[in-house]
Amino acid sequence: MIDYMKKCIVLCADDYGQAPAISQGILALLKMARLSAVSCLVTTPYWPEHAKWLQPFQSNIDIGLHFNLTLDKSSLGSLMAKSMIRQLDAGLIAAELNTQIDAFLTATGRLPDFIDGHQHVHQFPIIRDALLKVYLERFPDKKPYIRVAQFSSYYLSLKKAIVQLMGAHALIKRLDENKIKYNHSFSGMYSFTNASKYPALFPSFLAEIGAGGLIMCHPGMPSPGPTDPISMARFLEYQYLSSLRFKMDCDTNEIAIMRFEDCIAK
Repeated sequence: MIDYMKKCIVLCADDYGQAPAISQGILALLKMARLSAVSCLVTTPYWPEHAKWLQPFQSNIDIGLHFNLTLDKSSLGSLMAKSMIRQLDAGLIAAELNTQIDAFLTATGRLPDFIDGHQHVHQFPIIRDALLKVYLERFPDKKPYIRVAQFSSYYLSLKKAIVQLMGAHALIKRLDENKIKYNHSFSGMYSFTNASKYPALFPSFLAEIGAGGLIMCHPGMPSPGPTDPISMARFLEYQYLSSLRFKMDCDTNEIAIMRFEDCIAK
């Protein structure tokens, strides 16, 4: 039931399927009803098994495709540079997106509720064109929403400014032209080196996000070894999101965490 007295937002955990510790942390938060969306990496060997673990939650959350062109594929810097100077092949990008949609469909038996990009690559030049082409071909009936990383503040950190300048406004223009739904506000971005301050940062995300907006997060359980450079940040996020303090912060800011369609229907 929608609480019409509260600001309704989507809280989305990224990188599900990347590694067992990440998926396990996200699942623990789902069991606590702390999240309303999960974005899935389907290019790892863990994905087919981890997809099964989401089945008990699929009627209560949005399950989306975290389109991957960088993890174990290409460096983010190289991809950004090639997209800016138009050296990416839109046909190859479209083929890769189709492959990942197929992997999502095969493992879950359903199409994604939304699409975004790992490291926001879906907003980049050339890539966003391929995304729209595939979207219009693959989704004639079911209409997933597209996650957009756009920021309302005029004073952006370097990280936020780069993400926005890589194509948020251009993507929004294309989405509006094609009447495709998307989140109209976005938050949750910070430097992972400041993860110890996450409990102090998160209330600012809640305050700045608009109704129907989306906050991304990257929770996970501790992961041994150097394979995940933000493993500690993930666990610190998990600790906060599973805490009583998180619930109190949501209550203080009059926040209701809901699925996207429920938020925009409010």
